[in-house]
Amino acid sequence: MPGNPEEGSSSQPAPGEPHSGRILDWINAIAKVSVPVVVAVATWVGAYYANKFQGQMSSATLLSEREKAESQLRASMFSSLIDPIAGPRRGDGMSADGERLLVELLALNFHEHFELKPLFDRVDRRLANEGAQEARRSLRSVADRIIDRQIASLRKEGSGNSSDGAGARVDVLTITETPLTPSQKAVFDSLVANEQRPYQVVAKLQEPIGDLTSPDGKHRLTVVVDEADWANHRLKLQLVAISTKGGSLDSSVAFTLTHFDFPLTDNTLFPDGNRIALALSSVHTEGELKSIALKLIWFPKDYFTPRERPLDNSEFLKLVGKKT
Repeated sequence: MPGNPEEGSSSQPAPGEPHSGRILDWINAIAKVSVPVVVAVATWVGAYYANKFQGQMSSATLLSEREKAESQLRASMFSSLIDPIAGPRRGDGMSADGERLLVELLALNFHEHFELKPLFDRVDRRLANEGAQEARRSLRSVADRIIDRQIASLRKEGSGNSSDGAGARVDVLTITETPLTPSQKAVFDSLVANEQRPYQVVAKLQEPIGDLTSPDGKHRLTVVVDEADWANHRLKLQLVAISTKGGSLDSSVAFTLTHFDFPLTDNTLFPDGNRIALALSSVHTEGELKSIALKLIWFPKDYFTPRERPLDNSEFLKLVGKKT
């Protein structure tokens, strides 16, 4: 009945009671709006990562293609330079100066991977027979540039690649002729007064240079320069390496050192991973006392030269700690 209070109260919610219908309407409205928004966001995110991945793949492809093209160019260049010297197209008609130019170009572009000393020696002998001293100086200048470049790369790469974080260390050994006159003795004494052992050492021909210790203290070297050909920049040396642990002899060799011994290809590797090289730095034949400077290069520990890479699996496992 119209006058019944219970019937009137049933048509409206009681005070404080939640408006469930209105809330459901809001939820339905939000759901209708959010679905396309979520779809749009998902589409944008998917497109973003797809474009990013495609960009990375494109960069990798471009890099791969560039490396492939560079490798092909270097292979073609190598063949063009080596064929006239030692390939099937070699002949006796090439002049010594022409061969010098080819060897210089070959060395400047491929010095990290090949032992080029025999080629340098051959050209140097040809130039010496022809009396081409200026061409010989050019050949030695290129060799000096390569040695400096290799030492710089060892110092740079060693800081990141060596197991102890240390780069290459270079000691300088200055060897003089035996001083005979008072003026020569005065020059020699001044050189000795300025030496800073063990990094800068001064000695005479046939005088043993000892106490040359490796950076990790595990090897002690003795170097003796027996003879010096001052005109042709050639030295006859003896090198003795002693292990400081137990005092055992690791190496004892006699060899001839020239301008054309390059650290990355002419070096000595010890069983514990230490590696050394000797390089001729400078020759002074004018003046009161003849002298020659050598660089003793201590490689970063466990360093592998470019031509020794990639490593075999056993060495790789050792380096990553998977094998002892």
